[in-house]
Amino acid sequence: MIQCHQVNFSYENLSVLERASFRIERGEFAFIVGESGAGKTTLLKLLYRELVPVTGHLNVLGQALSELTPATLPNFRQKIGIVFQDCKLLNTKTVEKNLELPQKIIGAHPAVARENVSKLLYQMGLTHRRDAHPTHISENEKHRLAIARALINKPLLLLADQPTDTLDPKLALEMLALFDALNTQVHLTVLIATADPELPQKYARYRNSTPKRIIHLKDGHIY
Repeated sequence: MIQCHQVNFSYENLSVLERASFRIERGEFAFIVGESGAGKTTLLKLLYRELVPVTGHLNVLGQALSELTPATLPNFRQKIGIVFQDCKLLNTKTVEKNLELPQKIIGAHPAVARENVSKLLYQMGLTHRRDAHPTHISENEKHRLAIARALINKPLLLLADQPTDTLDPKLALEMLALFDALNTQVHLTVLIATADPELPQKYARYRNSTPKRIIHLKDGHIY
């Protein structure tokens, strides 16, 4: 699913990743744990080809990212759902319209798009908020909308950048349970970046289960 081998990345003279290597299998649920500024967001951006490594090899969903072209990049990204740290919702559009947009981008038939939107609004408990704007819904609802938007085009891989960091502890664990259910029910591969080193263990205790796999990122190195 994801193969990262000896990847180096820097912003001008600032090295962010150094010889980073790891592997994520299809259907896996894993955490990337690192303090603020460790390079978590950069790593996720590399995985969906917003950034390009200086050196090294990245293969995601069976695709060598170095071989992607402007023509093939959109199709590749349609297979990846992304939950941004700040949600990146469109405040001028309703909850429903925020969710419709990704369907329009891929050219889904309007009737199919409406059905998909309604289904996800129901699954995320947002049906009663469909006509509200993001500025008028709760923080938890914003995050659920961001997740719904990431899922609307039925991706194979979900990347989430610190999706629980602004939530209170109880809501954060409930959010992780939602990711866990998606991983189990539809075999969605899930990779979550977090600055909280205790989050995987907190969630394991919450579910009384074995902790998920943790990939540690520190000073540009993965271990």
